[in-house]
Amino acid sequence: MRRGDPPVAERSRAWFARPTEVVARDLVGCALVVDEGTPSAVVARIVETEAYLGTSDPASHAYRGPTPRSRVMFGPAAHLYVYFTYGMHHCANVVTEADGVAGAVLLRAASVEDGLQTVTARRGDTVTRSGLLRGPGNLCRGLGITRDDDGIDLLAPHSRVHIERRTGSPPIVVGTRIGLRHAADRLLRFSWLGDPAVSGPVPRDSVETR
Repeated sequence: MRRGDPPVAERSRAWFARPTEVVARDLVGCALVVDEGTPSAVVARIVETEAYLGTSDPASHAYRGPTPRSRVMFGPAAHLYVYFTYGMHHCANVVTEADGVAGAVLLRAASVEDGLQTVTARRGDTVTRSGLLRGPGNLCRGLGITRDDDGIDLLAPHSRVHIERRTGSPPIVVGTRIGLRHAADRLLRFSWLGDPAVSGPVPRDSVETR
């Protein structure tokens, strides 16, 4: 599978080591490339993210400092932080900020571009195409991401997950994060306006066009 746009990973770790909310917005429209060059290869366009701001954010796993689970968030940017929740779902996050400063972007939803057969086999043939990777648990299930991928370096050539820079600037709507008890009013959810793969409720608080 060959893609025309070079991976973000090939540009610079500094792209990821920016403020978390900036990376969260800029990841919308980028592509997740998983298992490239294998029969299970999948390319999915990121359409929804949420920013988690480390020790300043009560909703972040890093809020109380490093733990065995959250230590990846305090390390170098451009690593994957994967956790297991509710005894059934994996959630994938892209680590941000400078080394030693916790931050991560939850990948909430994506739209399948290549590898539809692989994703459908994992999610079931009764799920609509727009719903295959809608929601962080479904995204991980459809892409085959598990705790085994926790801590992988998105920049390393051997990693099974890479990110490609977006080729345009999709319209982005900004809203509050979903399903939180703490810091639920913060505008840290970024979604591709009008994309059917975005999870509900569709945010309508403000719109950006960059």
